[in-house]
Amino acid sequence: MFEIKTSGVGSKKHRLIASATLKRRDFRSIAAKLGIKPLRARKIAFVAARRARRVEAIETHWNGKETTNTTRPGDFIVTSLTRRKTILRDRHRNANTYVVREKTFARLYAPVAGKNRMGKFFKSKRGVQAIYLSGGFDILAPWGERERAPRGYLLLNGRQVYGNNAETFEATYKIVD
Repeated sequence: MFEIKTSGVGSKKHRLIASATLKRRDFRSIAAKLGIKPLRARKIAFVAARRARRVEAIETHWNGKETTNTTRPGDFIVTSLTRRKTILRDRHRNANTYVVREKTFARLYAPVAGKNRMGKFFKSKRGVQAIYLSGGFDILAPWGERERAPRGYLLLNGRQVYGNNAETFEATYKIVD
């Protein structure tokens, strides 16, 4: 279901390749194969979110295309913000935007004061477990599309396992252990 490719001399880089959606047991197996304990992290930056009114393809970018996800009416289109509530942008000025299913959004986020053109402001309610992948990942995300990054973190959020580009993660999360 997954493979960890190792490259480099001296400081080895680990890249995760998965052709099927990863499960919680896979997350734990990946940590064991790497010989590490997953990190606990909490999202410290805010997000702006608005409800999708129709089916819409949303591309997630961070210095290139990371993945695509398709909304259903009622899903949330979420844009990462900085701690100061400004839109988080990559070096190409792309906003880091992604989709959260309607039934999942209320479990993950709580409203806070404020809004911008991307939607109302929210903060994260809970933490995640994370595995750093110095060589990045090329995985099948829970929404059925490829998700890629040259360097990043594999996240376990409830029952979902997905990737997060290292720069985005480091700008929006804090390691708590």
